Amino acid sequence: MTSQKQRNLEAMFEIFDVGGDGSLSADDFAAHAESTCGALRLPAGSPHWTTIHAALDAWWAHLRRHDDDVTAIRAEECVRIMRDELVDDEAFFAATVAPIADTVFRVLDADADDSISTEEYVAVYLASGLTRDIALDAFTKIDADGDGRIDRGEFVAVVRDAFTSDDPDSPGAWFFGVRPS
Repeated sequence: MTSQKQRNLEAMFEIFDVGGDGSLSADDFAAHAESTCGALRLPAGSPHWTTIHAALDAWWAHLRRHDDDVTAIRAEECVRIMRDELVDDEAFFAATVAPIADTVFRVLDADADDSISTEEYVAVYLASGLTRDIALDAFTKIDADGDGRIDRGEFVAVVRDAFTSDDPDSPGAWFFGVRPS
């Protein structure tokens, strides 16, 4: 595994570790769901709110699928599980990452033009605790065709790329706010 892929998975962990205690729990996933839904201004119980919560519940279930009794997963173990068991698992992506990505894309695409503007994208980064500068840098890399908008194809590709790419120059290397070295 490349160092960029490792950094992306570690950055994903940091974003999800809402409690900041170096481990992930069901509470962290619930808090991350609430933070994401809040940033997207999704009313509690709405279809998009439900999709985000269900997908993050499924993510937690996938992380602990070999040990239902586990209540928290430390950073190193989480990154190992993601790297060795989940990033190439289509069932994991279909149950977790894909519905979140689709929902975020649909919500951010407020004008229903099948693309996300810079400001729409920055809002999600800020909600995840990342800076505007990092968000703008990431947007520029993710906007592969340079048209100032992220279309559905670019968004789906970068989400998958963020978990699977070994290339530090790929747009996915920027998705979790990690600037490649």
